[in-house]
Amino acid sequence: MHARFLRASLASLTFSLAAQAQAQAQAVVDWPERPITLVVPFGAGGITDLTARTVAKQLQAELGKPVVVENKPGAGGNIAADIVARAKPDGYTLMVITNGMVAVNPLIHKQLNYDALKDFAYVSMIANTPLALVVPQSSPIQDLPALVARARSRPDAVSFASAGQGTSIHQVFALMQQQTGATLMHVPYKSGAEAATALLSGVVDVTAVETVVVGPFIQSGRMRALGVTSAQRVSNLADVPAAREALGGDFDVGSISGLVAPAATPQSILDKLEQAMQAVAQSEGMAQLHAQGSQPMPAGSQVFLERMRQEQQKWRLVFSAEPGK
Repeated sequence: MHARFLRASLASLTFSLAAQAQAQAQAVVDWPERPITLVVPFGAGGITDLTARTVAKQLQAELGKPVVVENKPGAGGNIAADIVARAKPDGYTLMVITNGMVAVNPLIHKQLNYDALKDFAYVSMIANTPLALVVPQSSPIQDLPALVARARSRPDAVSFASAGQGTSIHQVFALMQQQTGATLMHVPYKSGAEAATALLSGVVDVTAVETVVVGPFIQSGRMRALGVTSAQRVSNLADVPAAREALGGDFDVGSISGLVAPAATPQSILDKLEQAMQAVAQSEGMAQLHAQGSQPMPAGSQVFLERMRQEQQKWRLVFSAEPGK
């Protein structure tokens, strides 16, 4: 009697597990069946938010389901990363991640609740957006050599605003300080938009704004661009020198963005996403973003993961030498 009951229980359990596995497999095949959440780790108005909203619109057209953008700013992207790393790996929670979150945050935050390489599945890079170093139009600082000279002569007397520890703006000034010996005071905010507001309000002396969004500030006469952080000049700011022209060195910094999912997301869903992102990369929306100064990046999961490993090596050298370390 006992043996018969045990066999019946095992058979029932086996059937239940098989049914569950079949249901899960069918869910993967049918994905997506409902709206997808695309988490942005920074506030509205910055380049990551703008890029995410462009991708969401194009991805929605490719997948046939709504893609809803959800901003989760704070701690240089760490709050959003923690949420997404622990989200259900079913393809319905995605995130736009940046190179700073992967390569810099682990260097400057003693405790993180996520592992940037292990806790995410890397789908595809999206874009690399250089920045323009800017001062208010009323500033006496006319060019990058003058900025560096002032910061050298009066350490910490020149302040810069960033979108938070580890973000692309922070990276720009960390690299500048390493290469020039200047020392600036860091004033972190939650977004690039807040950093720009701080500059225009006279709270800080200098910041960096992504080339995609800086144009109106310059055209209106509210900001003056001292240099761009790409290896060469950018088309929409052709009169602004590249930082390496003015300062020398290997000065090439940009906000590299890409799409990730929780690490255990089924491969078949990741493959669908990667294929969809290849189409997104060729879309009119992304072309418009590139025309404003953003640079296209190679699509695909493997090239994305390899680039992030390279970014880790690059920024480890910079932040190990940052003032205060």
